Amino acid sequence: MKFGSLVALIADAASRINPAKPAVVNSDGSLSYQQLLSGARGIAATLREAGVGRNDRVGIWMDKTPACVQTILGVLMAGAAYVPLDPRAPWRRCRTIALDCCFAAIAVDAPKLASLADFLEGQSPRLVLIEDQTLERTTAALGPSDTIRSELVAVAATRDAGDLTEPSPEDLAYILYTSGSTGTPKGVVHTHASALAFTQWVRQRFGIVATDVFSSHAPFHFDLSIADLYASLGSGATVRLISSTEGMLPPFLVKSITEWKITIWYSVPSILVAMLDKGGIEQHGLPTLRILFFAGEVFPTAQLRRLRRSLPGVGLYNLFGPTETNVCTYYEVPAQIPDELAAPIPIGRACEHMETFVLDDEGREAAVGREGTLWAKGGNLMRGYWNDPARTEATLRPDPRGRTGLAYCTGDRVRLHSDGNYEFLGRRDHMIKTRGYRVELGDIEGALAGFPGVLEAVATALPDPAIGNRIVASVVSQTGRELDIASLRSHCKQCLPIYMLPDAIEVRSAFPRTSTGKVDRTALRSEWEQKK
Repeated sequence: MKFGSLVALIADAASRINPAKPAVVNSDGSLSYQQLLSGARGIAATLREAGVGRNDRVGIWMDKTPACVQTILGVLMAGAAYVPLDPRAPWRRCRTIALDCCFAAIAVDAPKLASLADFLEGQSPRLVLIEDQTLERTTAALGPSDTIRSELVAVAATRDAGDLTEPSPEDLAYILYTSGSTGTPKGVVHTHASALAFTQWVRQRFGIVATDVFSSHAPFHFDLSIADLYASLGSGATVRLISSTEGMLPPFLVKSITEWKITIWYSVPSILVAMLDKGGIEQHGLPTLRILFFAGEVFPTAQLRRLRRSLPGVGLYNLFGPTETNVCTYYEVPAQIPDELAAPIPIGRACEHMETFVLDDEGREAAVGREGTLWAKGGNLMRGYWNDPARTEATLRPDPRGRTGLAYCTGDRVRLHSDGNYEFLGRRDHMIKTRGYRVELGDIEGALAGFPGVLEAVATALPDPAIGNRIVASVVSQTGRELDIASLRSHCKQCLPIYMLPDAIEVRSAFPRTSTGKVDRTALRSEWEQKK
């Protein structure tokens, strides 16, 4: 069946199951499908009453709870687009996004009330939805403004929805802000059509059914959340929300997957590495799990081999693609990863409804085995970057091969092999020059990660006027393992040419992390610069 919006997809799934079935669950409570959808309709009616409608932007500045999911669906039902803000980020950064998007409304929870007046200064949203117990704190938080209407989420959810016009496929669904390689926030705009194309591919390709239980490890401002929310709710399944605190506790995660009977897991590799090292996956397994997706980072092959051996009956899939494409390629990890394999596994082949191709540095289509830049086209593609037509035109272009349609330049360096799978060679922005040579930092990280006892490795380039860049490396050891730097250097000499050898290596207990769970490379670079 073809659907015109995420709203229609979820409503159809809900009509086929027991309305009392849990839809969204966290450690503090749950919402059934009936409660979730009826409350979302009430929130949509409240937004519409305040003049919020088609293609307006609504900020979601809330912790990850069932009420937050209900609010997101209410925004979609109102025809507006939701813009999730990182609840752990400084309010000033969130305000930058709010000013860029011009929020017509914003939903916040109690922990944000103390910063709300400062956050809203200079803005004029028509409605502020508050996930709190009373309106007293809301009134105080809004400050002197008498032009902004406020409403409690719980009260809005009880409103009579009346008739709501379903969003169209080309209406905006959400805008996800990502820092990208430059550190400048960019708003990636997706429509209902692009979100549906990806969601339906996940559901159909991996056979998602109503009896599945999805994990929701990623925060809602991270693109992994799209599959978590919509492939699950669009199939009548249950989605189990994992808070930011719970998500950083490997033993808790491993134990909870079994206790909650989770069947589908999706996270960045670094979380899985921590679950291997400190969570006990190898000892206990994950007996309820049937599918495990990972994305967002290169999975160190030595650790992926451990995971594969620990979960012999689980389908492991590497999903690849920037936020701009949702996902554009995927690879099923084989039942056995050869012991001698040290290079990262492939990123696979194009999703069945997508098209990918490789252009060399002269702009010609690269032959099999030749390095180039990956391009993608198809239903998953974003509409563009919010309020940034120049950036949109630079990356989302007419197909350079002269064929119809737009294609997106991912900036990822790849090589197509004869078996149809792409080998990931690194990001263009991870390519550096040192001593006259072009170096991919990922190659150095792969060599470091291949040393026994290394859990994770990150190579960092520090500008040096004499040689272009100086390379330094940080490694984290496996629990209970001590690393000898001299032996690690000797290992690198056997794997890397001399110009790629790190000038300095440090052993750390842990890496700084972004709110999405990835290694915070910017923070690492700053720490190294301070050591100069």
